[in-house]
Amino acid sequence: MSYEQATLVALFLGPVFGVFITLWYQQRMQKRLTKERLFIQLMGHRKGLSVEWVNGLNVIDVIYADHPKVVEAWHDFYDYLHIRPMDPKQFEHRVVTLLSEMATSLGYASLKQVDIDKVYSPEAHGAQAKMNEELQTEFLRVLKSTQSLSAIPQKPDPPVVIKIKDKQ
Repeated sequence: MSYEQATLVALFLGPVFGVFITLWYQQRMQKRLTKERLFIQLMGHRKGLSVEWVNGLNVIDVIYADHPKVVEAWHDFYDYLHIRPMDPKQFEHRVVTLLSEMATSLGYASLKQVDIDKVYSPEAHGAQAKMNEELQTEFLRVLKSTQSLSAIPQKPDPPVVIKIKDKQ
């Protein structure tokens, strides 16, 4: 191959390889960002059992499919969710194990299980949750013991007209 031919091949293949490498890198970064977002979502809601937390658990098989230890920890936790009565300590242990495997797969080597188990939750959140539960329980009790509710439309009060006198 002559020098000119090699130059032409390099001029053609250089940008093509550049595009392929860029696309590969972008895809890899997108997968990593998706894994990190899910991990952060699960970490943020790990003691609250929110809808976001449950929805996050339900996509682990897809997002972490290339990390068998994470999928295995998720399946172990999933299987435990169906055992009754549930031991809260075992439940927490499996959550911490799952999050620890996710952290390891993302390269967070300094994040230990002890750190994952630490959660800040102000007392006001617990008091608010308890009050909401009591309020809902009371509303439900009233609604269940009420035979019927009537909604009789009332005539609106006539509009109030205020007259302002002129200074003249």
